[in-house]
Amino acid sequence: MKKAFLLLFLTMVMAGCTAGSEAEPAANATEISLGSRILLLEAEGLGLKREFQPDGLDSLYKDTVYELDAGSANVTVNVRKLNNGDRFVMMRLEGKGTLKGTVAMEDADDYYVIDWAKDMPERDHNKVTGIDPTKPPVGLFRYTKNHQFMNEIVMSHSFTSKTLTELYGSGRESTIRELLAENDTVTHTQKGVEFELTSERDQMTEQWFLLAEKPLFNETNHLNEWITFQKENYKEVNNWFTVDGPMKKLPWSVEPFTKDGYGRYLGTMIEKEAVDRFFKYQDRYFYNLTVQSAANLWVYRESREDVIWKTEFTSTWLKQKYDITAPYVDTRHNELIALYLHRIGKELGVPELEAALIEYSDYLLNLISIDNIVPAENGYYPADYYSPQQGKQFIHASLNHALGEANMFIKAYNETKNKKYLFAARDIRQAVESTGDKWIRPNGDLWYQINRDGSFDGGDYELLTLYDLRRHEKSWKELGGNPSPILQKLIESKEQYLNSK
Repeated sequence: MKKAFLLLFLTMVMAGCTAGSEAEPAANATEISLGSRILLLEAEGLGLKREFQPDGLDSLYKDTVYELDAGSANVTVNVRKLNNGDRFVMMRLEGKGTLKGTVAMEDADDYYVIDWAKDMPERDHNKVTGIDPTKPPVGLFRYTKNHQFMNEIVMSHSFTSKTLTELYGSGRESTIRELLAENDTVTHTQKGVEFELTSERDQMTEQWFLLAEKPLFNETNHLNEWITFQKENYKEVNNWFTVDGPMKKLPWSVEPFTKDGYGRYLGTMIEKEAVDRFFKYQDRYFYNLTVQSAANLWVYRESREDVIWKTEFTSTWLKQKYDITAPYVDTRHNELIALYLHRIGKELGVPELEAALIEYSDYLLNLISIDNIVPAENGYYPADYYSPQQGKQFIHASLNHALGEANMFIKAYNETKNKKYLFAARDIRQAVESTGDKWIRPNGDLWYQINRDGSFDGGDYELLTLYDLRRHEKSWKELGGNPSPILQKLIESKEQYLNSK
């Protein structure tokens, strides 16, 4: 840090001493410390405006944000130092200009590269999201000296986009990004890795990398499996990290509309697969993605001064049916986030993350108390969404949301022994039982949702609800409860339907 300031100060002093009546051009290079390494940034007129450390979770990570001028463009760099010494670095060039970056490895005498993006499978057009062209990182670079490990770097592609915003009044808005281009400008030598960001007016170009102090994978097969998973299961991973969080391909049913829309999609802001692999394998890369995920979600929530995570882009389907625009609460996304942050917090000893489970459980109980539900003959289904805009409109409830929330309440009860959570889980279970086999469609599959008037709509997920049903029965049994003939019937009908396909 001191070195970066000293370099900038000396450059400015030298320019001032020789300028006389005609000022010299501003400094064109800035160094940012990455511990034992340096990030060298070069751009016309580049100069540091501000450096600050926002609040975060000090036991897990510490962010240092650098804001720089670059002529008519602005540069933002967030260096996220994790508690194991590794660093995620997210960079943004906004406005017309070019930014060159170098991660120097001057002492290295050998290196090799593992390409993560070669032989990409062709992606089919998805009826919900269209085509997502974003690729996994360019690859992993390992640097050594005298056959001894120095560092590994995982470097992303660069992503050029522009911001699209729909305003609704009263401070409400829907914000997405339109992806314009994805490029690989990375070059590499024994001396380090270089990249280049280029942007035009009203655009921004972003790139990220991870600098590791120790090997990222314990076994080669863990690395190979992850490379394959990223290519084949691209909907479940984040390829595009920004200083504000990850960007993910959005459904076409968003406002403002573009076929190439991306945003901070809460369903994948939890790096579910990476977190699961960390708990299974303990690889450093999966640990780093786990911390990155927790940090991104923490910053997202704290910046809104809330205890829940609100969706920041409008679903045209929800707008047309319920007159709901962004921001609004998606109960299933919040349930997933609360459970995973609780798990991460408990494992890594971070009370703030561990508290997410109870904070959201209490929030959902409050929604239930204001009748944001679909009532059943016995019990109720919590509604899938909530917004103060909806007024007295009643929103539907889907079976997978309801079961997920019941399972979350059971988890909250197991953690606290507070019976209000057990009663909530029981009430949702009773709702499913009292609705009974009405959930079964004529073809043996399950309906997706139940409406306030008791009617049903939509085709179910292929496997998600089945997993939720099984998990709920297992959790209820572990509490000492009896199996439900109705839930068993739903499980069997779904299984038979899947087997007949």
